[in-house]
Amino acid sequence: MTDQKKDDCSLDDARGYLEEYFVPLMGEIPDEGQGGLKAIDILHDVFNSGEVKGKRLIDVGSGPTIYQIISASRVFPEIVCAEYSESGRAEIQKWVAEDPGAFDWSEYVQYFCDFEGTRDIWAERQKQLRQAITAVVPCDVHKSNPVEPLQLEPFDAVMTLYCIETACTDRKSYVQAVRNVSSLLKPGGTLILQTYIGTLRFLSNGASFYAVGGVRHPTVKLDVDFVLQTISDAGYEDIKCSYYPAAKRERYTTSDLTAILHLTAKKI
Repeated sequence: MTDQKKDDCSLDDARGYLEEYFVPLMGEIPDEGQGGLKAIDILHDVFNSGEVKGKRLIDVGSGPTIYQIISASRVFPEIVCAEYSESGRAEIQKWVAEDPGAFDWSEYVQYFCDFEGTRDIWAERQKQLRQAITAVVPCDVHKSNPVEPLQLEPFDAVMTLYCIETACTDRKSYVQAVRNVSSLLKPGGTLILQTYIGTLRFLSNGASFYAVGGVRHPTVKLDVDFVLQTISDAGYEDIKCSYYPAAKRERYTTSDLTAILHLTAKKI
């Protein structure tokens, strides 16, 4: 984010976001929490395919969450979490440090371990995940170097989930943000992207807001063709995508998203 959008998160807001969307898995999971579970399902397949390899991965727009890198930690021994808001970074740092006040992600780790058949050693997997997070750094996708003033070596993989569209106010800024994020990836490296989007392939009717604590925050509207063209124009090939319609609902309270788009692509 830049001056186009102020940082609306305080530490209390970040924790409120976690408690609103990432409830115990035995409870009733809201729309975005379901998106988180879908992300785990998809990412499990991605990182078990053998097609995404390397040593170093950066997660751009981590927010206060770590669920999205659970599967990646089996493949990448070095993971950097990059997040705009100080409050989001603080939540991750507390979890890595095993602070007693940190959010409890154990159920999500166990949920993932069920996929890989390692439920009985989930505590070891959680330890592995903590050890894999080598840094938690500030980032701004509107800067040519999103992790400025840091100068990091290009990564083998860049992952960004539900981030860029929430940081941008229009399609022009979205296109540039994608290019900026791509600067963190080495040639031949893999981009892993998930975004909220609309259901009609040729219409710009993507999600236009998400809500935290009842407060709506705008996002740029996206459609599938626009996202795929943006990725191609940013210098990628071998683009593979999947489209997952969201469950129909009578009221759009947390977001008006109607689908999730997942893609992987190789940087030329």
